[in-house]
This record gives sequence, structure tokens and C-alpha cells, in this order.
Amino acid sequence: MTLQRAAFWMFWLIGTVMLAVVVNVAARLAENGEFEQLAANIEPHWLLLAVALQAATYGVGGWIWRYLGRNGGYALGVGDAVRLSLAELFVDQALPSAGLSGTLLVARVLMQRGVERALVTAGVVVRAVSYYNAYVVALMAAVALTIVHHQSNRVLILAALGFAAFAATFSACALLLVGPSHARWRRRLASHRLLSRVLALAADADPRIARDPRLLAVASLLQLLVILLDVATMAVLIRALGVSTPVTGVFTSFMLASLFRSLGILPGGLGSFEAVSVWTLGMTGLPVSVALSATLAFRILSFWLPMLPGFWYSRHALARDVKDVRDGQS
Repeated sequence: MTLQRAAFWMFWLIGTVMLAVVVNVAARLAENGEFEQLAANIEPHWLLLAVALQAATYGVGGWIWRYLGRNGGYALGVGDAVRLSLAELFVDQALPSAGLSGTLLVARVLMQRGVERALVTAGVVVRAVSYYNAYVVALMAAVALTIVHHQSNRVLILAALGFAAFAATFSACALLLVGPSHARWRRRLASHRLLSRVLALAADADPRIARDPRLLAVASLLQLLVILLDVATMAVLIRALGVSTPVTGVFTSFMLASLFRSLGILPGGLGSFEAVSVWTLGMTGLPVSVALSATLAFRILSFWLPMLPGFWYSRHALARDVKDVRDGQS
């Protein structure tokens, strides 16, 4: 087993242990009989709505790639777009990279299908920049809400501001360094292997597409819609447990938990997302049992269930496209 693969499985093991600790601690903090009462009060129609909302996130993710393709001059079918979205999600969760590894996978698949490199790489730049644009807007809104409701925490605010500064810097660099020029600056910024791959793609990107303000604005709005659908899923899951809570509190909790998921080195923020989610939902007044149950249900829908189809398609899409390329050359 290679060192890289050993590290990969070690991080999964650490994340699993952290998750088990979070569940055990939260379960001990809950009062006796709370979980049994929640199970008896589950409302199935709200659960079905949560499933529909989470499924919609994959549709919107695919829609982003279809929109980029349409503006880049290549067509992408609905089914292919959704499957690429699932594969992108799987890779982002399995390989912590602040949302970049999955985007690079999609770019690789599209280029293997014969889409012009300049168009694909421009789409990668727009996809990455729009992701960070939406994330920073939502994160800053969450920080503002914590301050307004006197629930701010210095560590959380500093972490949020730090990530926002990184995201803004990355977006600015990605847009400024598009095109074959600025090679010297790219070499200076490419100390991180993943960042160097993104900047290398930016060098080949079509600047007219990558810097198109309308394209960036629409893609950012679609990315923001994905975030809001995730928040709605969490809110509906809480309602499915027979409890009502302000959506603003759910939004703040979700963004702060997502922040620590992005900052961590564990796959999908395993353990850290759950811990911060239960803690911040508890700050809104929810019982620990409700916060834990809703968080685990959300993670089943958003993390565990998409893993199998995402894994299958991420492997088979590349294998199929490599075969198609070889057949075309023979």
C-alpha cells in the first residue's frame, strides 16, 4: 500500500472515530427517552420533502455544468450532467480540497470526450470562482446573523474571515491569471499541488468565457441555490421530527458547520461537520437529541447515499471515456 493511500484510509478512520465520539457524547447529553419520542413523532411527508430537496441539489449542480457547456459551445445532456454532478460531489467528499478536486475530475472527463481544452478550462475557472463567490456571500451572511443575535464566537468569526480571505484571493488570482500570460506569477503561486493544477488549467482557458460577468453571476446564483437547498433540507428534517425552529438559525448553523467541513483534512468533514452542526443548532434552542438526529439524517442524504453512485460514475466515466479515445485512435 502506498503512503498516499495509507494516509487516505487513515483520514477516513480518524473521521469515523470522531463521528462515533460526537454521536456518543450527544447521546449522553440527551435526556432519557428523547430519541424514542422523536422516532414516534416522525412525519413521513416531511422526510419525503427533504429527500426531494436534496435530490434537487444534484439537479442544480448538473444544471451549472449544462449552462457552462451551452455558453462554451458544447452540449451536455441532462442525465450526463446529473451523473457528473454526483461524481464531482463524491470526489470532493472523498478527497478534501475545498471544492476543487471534483471540478478537476469533471474537466478531465469533458476533455476526454473531445471538448476543446480552452472551453473546458474556462468552465473550470467559472465553476471554481462561482463556488467561492456563493460560499463567501452565504458565510458572511451567517456571521452577520450570529452577531445580530448575540451568538457570535471569536473562533468562528476568525475562521470565517480567514476562509473568506482565502476564497477572495483564490478567485481574484484565478481570474487575473487566465490565459497564457502571467506564467511567472503562476509559478510563484503554485506551491500547492492542487492549486498548481487549477492555475495550469487557467493558463489554457478562454479569457472571454472565464471572465464573462454574466456567466459568473448566473453560475454564482446557481451555486447559492445549492447552498439554500441544503439549508432547506436541514430545516425540513428538523420539522420532520415534529420541531419548529427559525430558518435563520438553521442557515447560520449549516454555514458554520460547512466552514469547518471545508477547512478540515478529513473526508467530507467527517466528525467535524456533525460536531459543529449539533453545537450550533443547540445554540438556537434545539434539544441535543433533535440537533443530532437532524444532522445525522442530513448527512445520510447528502454524504452517505450519494457516495455509491458517485463512486461508480467517477470510475466508469473515466474508464469509458479512455476506452472511447483509444478506439478512436485505432
